[in-house]
Amino acid sequence: MTPVPDAEPEHPVPPGRSQATRMVPLDPLIPGCGWRIAEPYHLPIEAGIRAERERLRGKRWMVVLFERTLDYDGIYEEVWLDEGFEALPQALQRAEALLDEHASAAKALHPEWPLGVERVRWPMLTHVAGQPVHRLEDFFIHDGVGWGNHHIQVSVMALPDEPIDLELIDAIGANTEFQAHFRKVGRG
Repeated sequence: MTPVPDAEPEHPVPPGRSQATRMVPLDPLIPGCGWRIAEPYHLPIEAGIRAERERLRGKRWMVVLFERTLDYDGIYEEVWLDEGFEALPQALQRAEALLDEHASAAKALHPEWPLGVERVRWPMLTHVAGQPVHRLEDFFIHDGVGWGNHHIQVSVMALPDEPIDLELIDAIGANTEFQAHFRKVGRG
């Protein structure tokens, strides 16, 4: 009896690398994203992408939050895909409420910080799925000396037929934070 060779692994490991550091491409889920995540850490991200697609499928508009905090410990950024809507007016109403909610929470944490003006070009694209991105006014507070600030931005974006595509990722432009969002959703 002749031995049957082992099947070729789906994601071959380069010579000199252990199985533990195998990188799994997420291009099959989001063509062109170029994301490669170490195994098994890709599993909750994949689950999160699938869950978000299912949740947003059939919706035309989505509210997206981008929050950035700077303090003496470093920079913390978060992307959150909030809710999907059929109609733009409802999405804009939710976006205003979300901005107010997060701005109130930030102001409660730092009541002595004054409002400031900082304009950041976010989202990175002006159009998504053939529709203009609707940016709300930025919320920015700071400590006045440069050691701390809190920046909140909310936008309403059109959703493509298949939610979560490369254009949406490019518009949001925060890959690490986007992956963290999917990881949270994927862990349930």
